Amino acid sequence: GDSETTELASPATIISRDVLVASGDTLYTIARRELGRAGFAPQLAEFNKLVVSAPLSPGNIIRVPIHVPARGEFAEVVFVKGDVIAKRSVQSRLSVNTQPGQSADPILAAQTTTNAVTTIELERNSEIYAGDTITTGSDGYISIQFSTGSVINLQPDTQATLNRLNCLPDDDSCLIEVRTTKGKVTSDVEQRDDQPVDFRISTPYASAAVRGTMFDINANPDTLRVGVTEGDVSLSALEQSVALVEGFGSVVNEGEAPSAPIALLPAPVFKRVPARVAPGDSITWWPFSTAAGYGALVSIDESGQQSLASFEVSSDQIGFDSIASGDYYLQLRAIDDNGLQGFVSNTRITIADIDTNTDPVDTAVTKLGQEFLVAVQNPPDNAIGFEIQISDSESFEDPQSVDVDTSGQAVFRIDGDQVFSRARVLLDPFTVSAYGQIAQSGN
Repeated sequence: GDSETTELASPATIISRDVLVASGDTLYTIARRELGRAGFAPQLAEFNKLVVSAPLSPGNIIRVPIHVPARGEFAEVVFVKGDVIAKRSVQSRLSVNTQPGQSADPILAAQTTTNAVTTIELERNSEIYAGDTITTGSDGYISIQFSTGSVINLQPDTQATLNRLNCLPDDDSCLIEVRTTKGKVTSDVEQRDDQPVDFRISTPYASAAVRGTMFDINANPDTLRVGVTEGDVSLSALEQSVALVEGFGSVVNEGEAPSAPIALLPAPVFKRVPARVAPGDSITWWPFSTAAGYGALVSIDESGQQSLASFEVSSDQIGFDSIASGDYYLQLRAIDDNGLQGFVSNTRITIADIDTNTDPVDTAVTKLGQEFLVAVQNPPDNAIGFEIQISDSESFEDPQSVDVDTSGQAVFRIDGDQVFSRARVLLDPFTVSAYGQIAQSGN
């Protein structure tokens, strides 16, 4: 009957299995029976250090080469979100075996091998092998870690192939090569003690050689942008190279040499990070006059490897109405006119939901000498506390804010004779009511 086995196609080494010579066997019949074609007899002779016409005696041993994975080396998925798949080559071997009573014609024992590609939905702890092509969807994020501890992060709409992976602990050096055709890749390259790491990222028209560094790559079909925020990168195209040290980037257009190093924009300075960001609230920062926009990344961890969402904004503020409530980290970077991202500002944020079934609360504000007392009016029984804000403007552009207990009172020191206050109910660490009416001192 027919039998089929499938195995991963990966870098291979040649080992052998022993075949017992039968009466009447020649290297041609053995090649036809064991390898599928009599034409493989010369290679079989060379492998056994024989001439192809050598006579064989029954009971002799002939070594038949087989291929097995050489290293069993792989990288590991340490985080994935959204739609992320890998395309992987496989080998399907179909063996046709004779049945009892059938002719023992060796042609019927031929084995054929066909190559195919399988699609794998990646998840945490999935293995990534050399030759795998990873594609992220519009909501896809993935972090892949190598045995040295080096990590690459792929953002949405990215395609990258792990071209080469030779990085076992007993290797003289570690070689990792990733090829990307589109999308955004960030990397943190680490090395083992006394084992140099040769980390390369390439596109169809340029390549970057990395040694112990943190950098970003943004690729599309005709432009590559590389920015270095730690360490150094050698960027090459058209046989010309540019050395990028920390704080510089370069742009490569297809068919052109890399641009001269371009200084990256500094990390933005946050102007206001609320205690919690509910729908309608914003985080603000001091804008750069030279920035074309800003990139924001929300992640579970401070390093940004476990990413949940990314945004590009043109203003100096951002809100998060579409992210589930919880504690996160926000990475913020300015983007210059060349499309290069600058240094990172990182802050912890809390995202909260608004419970529309809880009535808002109002406040009263009273001047007490140089201070102002703000008191919540008619506090509900289900509150665990209140968030109270006071501002010198009714727009609450830059308010003072404090969380208080169920007493619902807070004292603020603020310059001026007129202030405005408002409050909202805290139901749990990640759920609030809407703000109530704005109160004004002196009313």
